[in-house]
Amino acid sequence: MLSIILVYLSVGLFIQSMIVFAEVCINFKRPILLKIIILIVAAAFAWRGIGYVYCYHHSYNRWAIEIPQSILPFSTISLFTYIYKSRLTWYIISIGLLILLFQLVSQAYFSFTDPVYNNKPLWALPGAGIYFKMAKTIITLFVFSINLWILVKISTKYKPGNIYFIQLRQWALYLLLFQLLSGISFVIYVYLDPGYKNIAYLFVLIFNYAGILLFLFRPKFLNRSNLKIKLGNIFDKKMEDSLTEKLFSEVFFTNVFYLKQDASVETLKKQLNVSSEILNNFLYTHYGLALTDLVNKHRVGYFMDLVNTGKYGNYTIDALAREAGFGSRFHLYKSFKKFHGGTPSDFIRSVHE
Repeated sequence: MLSIILVYLSVGLFIQSMIVFAEVCINFKRPILLKIIILIVAAAFAWRGIGYVYCYHHSYNRWAIEIPQSILPFSTISLFTYIYKSRLTWYIISIGLLILLFQLVSQAYFSFTDPVYNNKPLWALPGAGIYFKMAKTIITLFVFSINLWILVKISTKYKPGNIYFIQLRQWALYLLLFQLLSGISFVIYVYLDPGYKNIAYLFVLIFNYAGILLFLFRPKFLNRSNLKIKLGNIFDKKMEDSLTEKLFSEVFFTNVFYLKQDASVETLKKQLNVSSEILNNFLYTHYGLALTDLVNKHRVGYFMDLVNTGKYGNYTIDALAREAGFGSRFHLYKSFKKFHGGTPSDFIRSVHE
């Protein structure tokens, strides 16, 4: 009976993962590297789900079960690292590749040298199994430690009043929790006697299913987050050296410069330490907008996110406008019509209906 439940859960995990995969392909716009990481996570979950179904109907297969377990640690470390640093560092990539390479080499080696044990997990091999059990445990604890460290950084870096990063902290905390519980369940699964393994794997699938659902219901601002795709390379080398996309993103998006009342070219160029010409050329090259329009566009987006959270239902439109950085209701209405269409009042009604 439990085996049948595991099959249904595995099919559900596969289907849900493919739904997330398709949804991310359609709705996630930028940054591209973060999109690729989420797609890898979804693919690994789908692989695990369909892999268990295959093993249930045939026999245990290392490539179906153990490869996803090696991909997921790398992808989750990469995810949290990218959210925190907006880039991947060489040592994170190296760690992931080493984990995956260790798994692939080990599987290939024992498949050729001990073909009689091809249908057994690596940790069940006579003699060598204990070392693979230890390796799985160490990798799980190591990955969790890195993710926890990054989560602490995410929680402390950004100011509490920013609703984007309040959402990000909550989402990252839940995602990390389910990843931790999934990893612990898998380690228990490795060490348990054969008669109890299905119970541990049941929890692995449940936590995996919860994790993939979190990717589906991720903070929507991640779909249009702070790193923008370059529209071309029409700027010269001097400008590129003077103002990088990373620096601009840090000041304008991460530190939510667009919410400040004094958001102007003069203020921004001082923070970036560049001339007005370099700043205006950068804005045209990357966004095709003047600073005023870029600021108002993201203020409108912030206003909509405030309304969508439902936590500001008692606020007047004037109060919401000030919270989003607008000096008055008039400026909110003017920008809202330009960048969204309709009026803020109609949008609020549509959300509350």
